[in-house]
Amino acid sequence: MNRRNITWGGTVAAIAAVAGVVTSAPALADDTGDVLGAIEDFRKAMIAGDGAHLLELSHDDMSFGHAGGVVQTKVEFVKTVVDKTEVFHTIKLYDHWIKVSGDLAIARHTFDAFILYQGKDQNFLLNIVQVWKKQDGRWRLFVRQAYKLPT
Repeated sequence: MNRRNITWGGTVAAIAAVAGVVTSAPALADDTGDVLGAIEDFRKAMIAGDGAHLLELSHDDMSFGHAGGVVQTKVEFVKTVVDKTEVFHTIKLYDHWIKVSGDLAIARHTFDAFILYQGKDQNFLLNIVQVWKKQDGRWRLFVRQAYKLPT
């Protein structure tokens, strides 16, 4: 799945082209780069088990959906990371696609991770869709839903 389709110029476009980000208007280039930055910050915070940073990056009304059907609130998800119910050893994100519309952004990517989950180290290869909401000048994760890749 190759979603690379850069239609705007500039430095952010060059960075986004490497990441495979999609956007459709020059005015949105900075927001697209900021969303990609927030996604990367969230990934790093998951690996670091940094609950304070995950709380900061998450909208108060966040809905965090797992591929297995479990849906968690902001506090429930962050608690699993802080309590080490889930330990994210590695997370690779690729095939990024981002569309910004006002104070909302839809982001899709492939999630390739090695995680301690349900007491066992496991590999996960999933697709993710996220909705980010700009609040107080910062992008915060509003909705995240994982789903399994078709076999």
